Amino acid sequence: MYLDTDVVLSQIKPEDWLKDIVKRKLDEVNEKLRTSAITVVECQIVLLRDVSRSSALKVTEDVETMGIEILPITMEVLKKATKLLNKYPKLNIFDSIHLAHAILEGEKIMSTDRLFDEVKGVERIDPLWI
Repeated sequence: MYLDTDVVLSQIKPEDWLKDIVKRKLDEVNEKLRTSAITVVECQIVLLRDVSRSSALKVTEDVETMGIEILPITMEVLKKATKLLNKYPKLNIFDSIHLAHAILEGEKIMSTDRLFDEVKGVERIDPLWI
C-alpha cells in the first residue's frame, strides 16, 4: 500500500490529530508499506516549518524505522505525474507524484485527500473510515 504524506507525517510529528487513527489503520494493513522520496521531502518541509530542524533531519530514519519502503522518483514517475497534472487541474505537483507512484506500482493509496477519488485508476483508503 502506498502512503500519502499526510499518513506518514501523522506518525512522525510529535503531535498530530491523525496519529492514533492512522496507527490503528496501519496496524490493520497486511501489505508492504511504500511511499515516495518526495514524501520525505514534504515531511522535512513541514517539520522544519512547524516543529524543528532536528525533527526534519530525522525523517528518513523515522520512515525506515516504520518499515516503509521509499520509492525513487524516476523519469517514468515524472512523465506519469505530468500526464496526471494535465488531466486533473486541481492536483498539485506533489500529489501528482504520489498518484503516479500508486498507479505505476498498482498500489492502493492511503490518504485523507478526497481529491484522489476523482483520479481514474486509483483506489484511496481513507484512514478516517472505520
